[in-house]
Amino acid sequence: MSKELRPTSSKVLSAIFSIIGQNGLIDKKIIDMFAGTGNFGISSIKRGASEVSFLEINYKRCSEISKKLQKLQDNGKFHVIRGDIPKTIPKITHQADFIFIDPPYSHILFEKIMKSLLENNILISTSIIIIEHSNKITLPDNYPGLILRSRKRYGDSALTLFQSDEKYIS
Repeated sequence: MSKELRPTSSKVLSAIFSIIGQNGLIDKKIIDMFAGTGNFGISSIKRGASEVSFLEINYKRCSEISKKLQKLQDNGKFHVIRGDIPKTIPKITHQADFIFIDPPYSHILFEKIMKSLLENNILISTSIIIIEHSNKITLPDNYPGLILRSRKRYGDSALTLFQSDEKYIS
């Protein structure tokens, strides 16, 4: 698996925030998986998110995200969790309104990640999961506990959005 950093393009990031809506992140709880530079989570904080967990395996990147968070001087709750995903999911201390998953394009453990989100009670009935992936792959139409909302393509990238299925949320 490549350790290369592939930050989300500004075009894709803008598209995500357009989908969420202008005030859609105010007082919301966010998880930024495979956080890399932390751009999604930090942009969420700037748009009013109240709690954000950044999951990233690389020590240096975790340190850089922590430094960026110190500069924000915001009253929200922010957590940088270092480790391999999906093994770090049980360490998340809050449920999430939005989960952004942006793994290296060679990473295909989506089923394990979705299962761990359900098993660890991370999802609420209105949770939205946004997955950025290569446009060369098509994710399944469903995972247990999730409903496909939409698929969008942006150059080499694609976004697949899922929403929690209320029947599976405790």
